[in-house]
Amino acid sequence: MKIHSGLGKIGGLFGRRGEEGSALVEFALTLPMLFGLIYLAASLTLGMYNLQQLGNATSATAMAVGSDAGLFPNNDPCAYAESTIVASLPTWKSANFSYTLTITDTSDSSHKYTGSGTSFSCSTAPSMGPNYPVTLTVSYTYSWLGIPTMPFFHPGTSTAGTLSSSQSAIQM
Repeated sequence: MKIHSGLGKIGGLFGRRGEEGSALVEFALTLPMLFGLIYLAASLTLGMYNLQQLGNATSATAMAVGSDAGLFPNNDPCAYAESTIVASLPTWKSANFSYTLTITDTSDSSHKYTGSGTSFSCSTAPSMGPNYPVTLTVSYTYSWLGIPTMPFFHPGTSTAGTLSSSQSAIQM
């Protein structure tokens, strides 16, 4: 009898007894990975959506600058481009934009103007002739979905990136 009860105790150690909480432990181990995947998917989706919005606004602005040559307020195509981008994306922070506008004049010379925020001006820009290209590049410092405690786990990390779009238009 003593042999049988000793084997029963050993079998009880390796048998089904003691497995009652294993599902809870497995769930607790996989839950952070599941939330991480959901976070990654949401962050990338919002980033791609914002990139598409920036591309559409840049394209429309490049076409507006190309088609409205000579009709700019104060003869400043850069300020016109900046105000058009900001009006196209009203919920975005205008301080996070940086611009590059390249104008090709009638003598095939390229003139490049850069600026950021609300200080984008080129009042000395040459007059644009018909069938000459205008290229606008707009970059935006984008803040990804951030977990506030992330810097505590990885010092020096940043949740910011840059979205950039470049479009050309032909002056008609």
